[in-house]
Amino acid sequence: MLINVVDIPDSRYSILSGRRLLNDMLARNWKLLACSILFLIGVSVFTAALAASTRLIVNDVFVAENADAAKRVAGIVVGIAFCKALFQYANTVSQIMLTRSVSVSIQKRLYSRVVHHDVADFIGMHANDLMARIRLYGVSAGNAFVIITNRMLTEALTMIALFGVMFYQDVWMTLLCTLILPLIFGLVSYLSRKVRSISAEEATLSGRYFAIGSEALSGIKTVKSYSLEQKSIRRFNLAVDQLENRIFSIVRISSVTGPLMEFLGGLVIGAFVIYAAWQTITNGKTPGEFTAFITAFLMAYEPAKKISKYWVELQKSLVQTGNLYEILDAENALNERGIIENLDGPSVLRFSDVSFTHDGSINVLQNISFSIEPGEFVAVVGKSGSGKSTLIDLIMRFYDPASGSVSLGGHDLRDINRQSLKQFIALVSQDVFLFDGTIRENINDGNTSAIVEQIIEATNFASLDKVIADLPNGIDTDVGANGTNLSGGQKQRVGIARAKIKNASLYIFDEATSALDAENERKILGNFSKIKGNATILFVTHRATALEFADRVLFLDSGEIAGFDTYRELLNSNEKFRLLFTDAR
Repeated sequence: MLINVVDIPDSRYSILSGRRLLNDMLARNWKLLACSILFLIGVSVFTAALAASTRLIVNDVFVAENADAAKRVAGIVVGIAFCKALFQYANTVSQIMLTRSVSVSIQKRLYSRVVHHDVADFIGMHANDLMARIRLYGVSAGNAFVIITNRMLTEALTMIALFGVMFYQDVWMTLLCTLILPLIFGLVSYLSRKVRSISAEEATLSGRYFAIGSEALSGIKTVKSYSLEQKSIRRFNLAVDQLENRIFSIVRISSVTGPLMEFLGGLVIGAFVIYAAWQTITNGKTPGEFTAFITAFLMAYEPAKKISKYWVELQKSLVQTGNLYEILDAENALNERGIIENLDGPSVLRFSDVSFTHDGSINVLQNISFSIEPGEFVAVVGKSGSGKSTLIDLIMRFYDPASGSVSLGGHDLRDINRQSLKQFIALVSQDVFLFDGTIRENINDGNTSAIVEQIIEATNFASLDKVIADLPNGIDTDVGANGTNLSGGQKQRVGIARAKIKNASLYIFDEATSALDAENERKILGNFSKIKGNATILFVTHRATALEFADRVLFLDSGEIAGFDTYRELLNSNEKFRLLFTDAR
């Protein structure tokens, strides 16, 4: 599975996710983290110093009524405030830099891992759903890392420093304040468990939001031609409501911490007013001492509140961090043991008693055996669902057979290095995919080192030269997202040119000329026949036109071979084939 979301994460799962994140990212960001720690220590120290300075303000200035002391204390307070602001700014910038560094790194790793997953892992999954997850997991990992290494540490050190000020002013009252800590930690722990359980589904709902919205927009012609606007709107509205309800649940729970801290802080302040009055009247304590204490307490309240908030937020981020490691750790189903790297020139392609099933029950291909000689032009035909595309997928090794073997040059595909196999084969499918860029850039994807003469040769081979000549920017015309600026036939010709420039030893064309007119199709098929001696050609088609150019025709019916002979021989001897191509006569 490409995506394996943990349904009911527990605290141990979150701890393991956090520990692994730290192990992965500490070494990569240690310089930035070291600076960050220096800055947060500065913030803590100068925050405590600012609280302590109130004792000087009250005792040395107001109680003593000393004008000279006022100037000195004012200078101290301004200096402390300036230093705190400076360190606070540096600490905030370092937090942002750390968050971005981790988030970007994780998103790049995730995308790279996803791209290298097996084709089977993408079946039934929306691309937008997957991209939404990658984005969410990366941002969550960056947030979790900074909460652990900076934000909570900043607030914890600040609170400790302020408690130091409080302890210096009055030991017993400081100890009394600590009695509320177990209550706070207990409630925060309870809220954390609630947030973990709710956050587990957020990635799924977020992905569904993007998938449903982009699906309707991508198929806007179908939506409008079948009057499906209201259906699309209803589906999107439902996805929005579900996602927002989940987010609201998290916010509702997280928001409890602030009011709770306010109430507990009020209790402590009320108790302290009574205690301070008693100490001043009976034991002669100075107002400055209690002013410094109450200032330190009020200032400590803010980091304490932030710690509880960050802790709850951390649980949500760690759930998504755990999910990202599920993707990174997922193993490919296809065996990667292939060690054979050199496949020189056309080789015999052989299927030996091959069967394949998608769901483990019904065989799409059943005991298929045949061989194709090097340099042969073979057409593959059959009704829809007969197994033609599955046959191609097995040759490309998008899947492995359930039983039997597929071999090239006597080597089982599972023993051939995956990269070498990709270099050996050029595939052009019916629905050609083009990247957003120019025609030249898309052709160059077949061979990045191709020179201008090779590009021109490929465009002529694909009957693309006249198309390019009529375009305003020629071969440097932008094709748009997935070739939306081109017609279906033009896209297929760009795909054929991209395959030709690869100089492969095996060309596979899966309905690659289905959008072309008869004239251009015949021209391209004629070009195919010219190169068949130097390369093996496998041509999947529903059209009889292509069969006249083929050396042999492989006829599939219900996942089995119903015939494998020349076109004319099959017409004369195979009733099923004759019925399939009634118009071919």
